[in-house]
Amino acid sequence: MSQIKKQGNGKYLVQVYDIHGKRLRKVFTRKYEADVFISKIESAKNDLRLASLNVKKIRTSFDEALNDFSNTKIHLRPKSIRKYLFVIKQFGYFIDALRLICVDEFTSDHATLLYREIIKERKYPKGNSNRILKPKPKTVNFFLQIIRSFFRDEILKEHIKTNPMNHIKNLKVEKRKSDYYSETELKNFFSQEMNSNYRNAFLGFLYTGMRFGELANLTWDDVDLDKRLIFVKSDQDFKTKTENSERIIPLNQNLFDLICEIRENKLSDYVFTSPMGKKLRERSLLNVCKNIAKKAGIKSNAFIHKFRHTFGTAQG
Repeated sequence: MSQIKKQGNGKYLVQVYDIHGKRLRKVFTRKYEADVFISKIESAKNDLRLASLNVKKIRTSFDEALNDFSNTKIHLRPKSIRKYLFVIKQFGYFIDALRLICVDEFTSDHATLLYREIIKERKYPKGNSNRILKPKPKTVNFFLQIIRSFFRDEILKEHIKTNPMNHIKNLKVEKRKSDYYSETELKNFFSQEMNSNYRNAFLGFLYTGMRFGELANLTWDDVDLDKRLIFVKSDQDFKTKTENSERIIPLNQNLFDLICEIRENKLSDYVFTSPMGKKLRERSLLNVCKNIAKKAGIKSNAFIHKFRHTFGTAQG
């Protein structure tokens, strides 16, 4: 049963059950907005009843559709899943703000409003700073990519006929030249005093060109010292960035000597570890990298993935 109750602050609290029997509670500033919301819910419930009688095709709610879409991403890496779920959650907030119930209510005009909201500049949320945050084109495009994909899935399921995002174009992304460490920077970096486990990790990145996740999850089962090979592959605890990321890396002499040295003082099932013999953590290692680079007098931006860029440059 639907209810509208006027609160002490003059706003209107709506309690209503949706097409799945889930109770919804929402607050509206004006009574007509509450009436419209209830009307949409009741209309959707009526459509469901008609569909059960084969009189009318059933409509799909955003709650159901977004939940189903989220479940299609569970095969991705944990980091990718978090990125997808964040976008889906933000899109859900936008849908709630528009008071939309069913997927087929979302129009190209709504898509335009969404685009304007995504590219909007915002004031920095912390402190009294006048700093303005401007969304990066790459971030905007990733958001648009996911929402387009959501509506493409809805088309395939025959819940809608056209993609309301079709007229929204990606922002232009300027391709930056890959950043890498110079020979002098590398010499200064590795001349600094540092824990041997961290040194091994940074050398590992430099000699293999591996991504952080690949190196941090490398176990001794992935190393064949007899054949001088490293196998980068997915397992139950780790997924490579893409299927094509699975590969075999030959051990050059420097890398072979390094891994043999680590093997003699083996602390873990992982090849490269923290000083405590634990699995490497990206944030912690990044802080170490930046601190060492600062001591080494490196003025350019220092980050872990830069070793991969440097490896690629050296190989080229």
